[in-house]
Amino acid sequence: MVDEEIGQRVFEQVVDMWINPEIERRKESGRFPEDFALKGVQILMSLEGSPVEIRFNKEVKAILEAKINRGVAKGEAICYRDIDSIENIKLTDEDPNSAHITLLLMPGNQWKVSFDFRYNRKLVKDHIERAKEFYGSCEDNFEKKRWGPFYDNGFSCAELLAKSILLQIPDKDVLNGKGAQAHGERKKKFKGWAELGNVKMEFSSILSKLGSLRGSARYLDSDEFKLEDPQKILDVLGEMIEFAEKSID
Repeated sequence: MVDEEIGQRVFEQVVDMWINPEIERRKESGRFPEDFALKGVQILMSLEGSPVEIRFNKEVKAILEAKINRGVAKGEAICYRDIDSIENIKLTDEDPNSAHITLLLMPGNQWKVSFDFRYNRKLVKDHIERAKEFYGSCEDNFEKKRWGPFYDNGFSCAELLAKSILLQIPDKDVLNGKGAQAHGERKKKFKGWAELGNVKMEFSSILSKLGSLRGSARYLDSDEFKLEDPQKILDVLGEMIEFAEKSID
């Protein structure tokens, strides 16, 4: 959740930008009555399909972490009047890759505001899980001193983690890019993201380093990989995994 001052500013902007215009459109089309009462609204933002979807009242789909003011049996329906406070609002599995702004009208005519502008949450999780598989291969190859697969898998791990972090921003090129050119563009964007202070510069450096060492170790282009500290590389990759997982908590 957000503090009251920030929540109020977000509420006002959402009302002016999306809520009022959409309510008027629906009234004009006959979908809403003239005395329509707003109780909840959800703005979904996605890089797939329609860029913005607006839901009102019963259309809102969310999971609430809340404090209840009475005893509740498992599976029992809960009404607004049963809620003392809302700690958090999350999207359901029906909207796995959307960012959102959700506003709910609570007793006392108070609005609860929650927003999460991170995109592609499920896709990010999938990329992290695949990166962890490559990391596991790195650990095995490290133990057996198989340096070609170690650096090759290390690069794949780092690239997947970098993409998992970039996927959270509204950039369709990251989502849809494929091939060698996309690899280069992602590396450039990740470096820029690091230079802005959003991730450690070391994460960007290890991605670039492993990209160059991959040719040395896998294709025998040179002995450059022998000058590196593979334990240090494992440590940085492990830290990247931890950072990526925390970024979507």
